[in-house]
Amino acid sequence: MDDLNFADVKPEVEDFVKAMVDRSSLDLRVEVTLPEPDNIQVEFQGFDLPLLLGHNAELLDAFQYIARRAFAEEVADGLQIDFDANGYRESRHQELELMAQKAAEKVRATKVPFVFDPMNAQDRRIVHMALVDMQGIRTESEGEGQMRRVKILAA
Repeated sequence: MDDLNFADVKPEVEDFVKAMVDRSSLDLRVEVTLPEPDNIQVEFQGFDLPLLLGHNAELLDAFQYIARRAFAEEVADGLQIDFDANGYRESRHQELELMAQKAAEKVRATKVPFVFDPMNAQDRRIVHMALVDMQGIRTESEGEGQMRRVKILAA
């Protein structure tokens, strides 16, 4: 596609996600919006939200991953597909930033490194970015695959 219009992709994403939810037998409703020309937002509501958001939203992340893979060509062309439910993403972002700040203050005071539990790439990035400008500490990722975690060290 030379002249890519992601608004044309929105109904396809909506149909795909609704079919995925139907096949999962989860009691969820799906609302798909295009808040920005290059961003499709998928919002879930319904009885089974606790299942979707349990274990650090593993199922929400899995659905998002599947949709991004299904629309890999559009994603490669710059389309962002984001899944959320009940403001989970923003709450998680704030929670991770606060945890990072508290851990970094402790490391700065004690000089003892702090290692977070394993996190996905998105969460690790939030922690790294929250501390990028903090004096006296540095962050690095360690481990492999699903066991990858953020380590905060004295600089």
